[in-house]
Amino acid sequence: MKFVFYSVVGLAWLGIVILPGVYGWEYYMTPVPERPFTELHDQLKPTGFIGHGYGVIGSLFMIVGVATYTLRKRVAWFAKWGKLRSWLRFHIFLCTTGPALVVWHTSFKFQGVVAISFWSMVIVVASGVLGRYVYKRIPKTEDGYFKSVQFVVDEKLALRKELDAMVSLSPVQESMLGLTAGQLKFTNPWAALYAAILFDVRGLFSWSRDRRVTTELALSRQERESFRSLVRRYRWRTRQEFLIEPMQKIFGYWHVFHIPLATIMFLVLAVHVFVSILFGYTWIF
Repeated sequence: MKFVFYSVVGLAWLGIVILPGVYGWEYYMTPVPERPFTELHDQLKPTGFIGHGYGVIGSLFMIVGVATYTLRKRVAWFAKWGKLRSWLRFHIFLCTTGPALVVWHTSFKFQGVVAISFWSMVIVVASGVLGRYVYKRIPKTEDGYFKSVQFVVDEKLALRKELDAMVSLSPVQESMLGLTAGQLKFTNPWAALYAAILFDVRGLFSWSRDRRVTTELALSRQERESFRSLVRRYRWRTRQEFLIEPMQKIFGYWHVFHIPLATIMFLVLAVHVFVSILFGYTWIF
């Protein structure tokens, strides 16, 4: 059921982000001076019915995405309204599809206040991607509170006991599976971020080594799947053990950076909307 839900959400995200480009591909690929002579110009120009609609809907997506997540996170009365991580996903969905629609609204013409608004939005989205990457690598409770290093260590020990109870691994097999990684200490949080990215890149190629080791073990198909899951979780907790503290520092820095940027973006957006209304561009209202 969860797979179906996330598949539908993923398709909706792709549809919102990509379909406007598919529909207006010929228009967007036409040089700007020649666009007024195309068939879709009256619809897709920034002040056109569809183009203007992209901007209005995209802006509303961002406002709703930020407002709902902020209320759920900051206001105690909203604490009973679902899990924080679910609201974070909703926030990410709206605050990535919204900017995409704003890009289609601009029809790739950036001038004056529009340029300031657009580039501030790009920076906010980029910083949001970085924040999400860092946040994902910090263990949290259901309500989004950070867990301690001791929690990670305890879970690692529990996972190791499960692995040892299931199979007996040779030192070579343990090394191939990445179970012998030692404890690292990062004094520079940015070095930790680089290490995290490097680990993720290497992890993309770990499946072949995992498969080679599991085929050597006398396990049933179901046991192999369980074994691979335990190995992945153990490696993940090992990584978290030495990244949790520097990642928390980076997330703190990110928070100081991201919120003012988002505030500037919405202020510039408000100016843009005010000027548009002042000149009579009110879409369907």
